[in-house]
Amino acid sequence: MRLLHTSDWHLGHVFHGHPRDEDFDAVLAEIVAIAQESRPDLIVHSGDLFHHSRPGIRAMTRAMGTLSELAAVAPTVVLAGNHDSPAYFEFFGSMTGPSRGRGLFFADQFRPAHEGGVLTFDACGGEQRIRLAVLPFVHPNRFWQRSATDTSYADYAEGMRGLQAGLMTAMHEGYDPDRDILLFAAHVYVTGATRSPGERAVDDDFETGPENLPEVSYAALGHIHRPQPVRGAKSTARYAGSPLAIDFGEADHFKSVVIVDAEPGRPVRALPRRLSSGRRLTQFTGTLDELRVSAAQYDGTFLKPVIVGEEPDMLLSHKIAEVVPHAILINPAPAREADDDTVMDSDPGEEPELPDAFRAYLAREGLIGTVAESTVTAFTHLLNELDDETLPPVHAEEMLRAALEDIWTEAS
Repeated sequence: MRLLHTSDWHLGHVFHGHPRDEDFDAVLAEIVAIAQESRPDLIVHSGDLFHHSRPGIRAMTRAMGTLSELAAVAPTVVLAGNHDSPAYFEFFGSMTGPSRGRGLFFADQFRPAHEGGVLTFDACGGEQRIRLAVLPFVHPNRFWQRSATDTSYADYAEGMRGLQAGLMTAMHEGYDPDRDILLFAAHVYVTGATRSPGERAVDDDFETGPENLPEVSYAALGHIHRPQPVRGAKSTARYAGSPLAIDFGEADHFKSVVIVDAEPGRPVRALPRRLSSGRRLTQFTGTLDELRVSAAQYDGTFLKPVIVGEEPDMLLSHKIAEVVPHAILINPAPAREADDDTVMDSDPGEEPELPDAFRAYLAREGLIGTVAESTVTAFTHLLNELDDETLPPVHAEEMLRAALEDIWTEAS
C-alpha cells in the first residue's frame, strides 16, 4: 500500500502584499506530478487547505482544481485545519464525494466512526484494505466544562484520547492482520514538535503528547509547517509540513510531501519527497557592497535586506533595488541597534499579526509575563473561533437602518 501525505497548503496567503498565485500554481503542479509518478493508493491532506476561513474564489478554484487532479490518481481525503471553515468543507463534501475522480472526501469536523470518522479503501487491487481514521482540528471549546462553582477547560489531551479511542475501536472491528492497514490522520499539535519562529504559539493546555497518538501503521499529521518525524510516538508519525514557506521564519526549511509504503505485519517506510517549486524567501544582512557581490543568488526571490552602514533615508530602497533588480524586496531597512524600549521585534512598516499587536499593547499598558501570555492565548482562541456564519444583528445598527428607511422631512 502506498500513501501520499501532504498538508498545510494555506491557499490564499498573501506575502507582504504580494499574492503568491505563481508560487502556488508551481508547487501544486509539482505535487500532482509526484502523485502521478508514484501512483499512491490513497492521498491525504492533513489540514489548513486555506489560509483564511473565508477563502476567496481564486483560492477555492485553485484548491478544487488541484484536488480533482489528485482524485483522478487516487482517493483523496482532506481534513479541516484550524484555518479552515468546517461549514465550507461540509459544502465542498456535498458537491464532490465518491463521484469526483476516484473519490474526493472532505472531513469537516470530528465525527464518530459510523458517521464518517473512519473511511475504508481498497489497495493493491483489493488484496489489501486501508482503514483511515480522520480527526480534523478539534477546538478546545469541545472540552469546555461548566460546574456550579467553576468554569474551565477539561484536559485537552485527555479529551483527544477519548475521541481517538472511539475511532480506534471501530477500526479494529473485523480487523484482518493479513490484509488490513490502519492509518490515522489529524490536524493537531504534538508536544515536542519543532515550530518555526513565525508560527503562532500554542498554549500548553491545548496540545497532546506523542504517546497519546494511536498505534497504527502511520499517522499523517498537519498543523506544524516544518516537515519532521514525531519522536516518542508508538508508531511512525510525521508532519508533512507546508509546501511553501509562509514567512521568513521558514526560510531555511526544506519543503516536502511524504510517500509512505506499508504492508500488513511489516515496518512502514515513510520517506519525504523534497519540493523545489515556488520562489524562495531569503534574508541578507551586510553592506551594499557585500550585497552587490552576491546579488545573483537573490534573483527571483523574496528578499528581506538589512543594510549595514547606511543612514535611513528615502533613497535606500532605490539603492538596494539597483543592486538586486530581480529580487522582490520586503521591508528593506538599515541595520539599527536594539532599543531597550522596543516591545515587538519587527521591521518598520511590517504589519504584525493580531496576537503580536495585542501583546505589544498589553506591554505598553504594563501587563507582561505569564498573565499577558494567557490573555494573548485567550485572544487568539477568540480569533480562531470566527467562522463563516452570519454575525448577530447589532441593535443600534437595526435602529439606524429603520430610521434611514423611514425618512421624514420637516413640515413647511
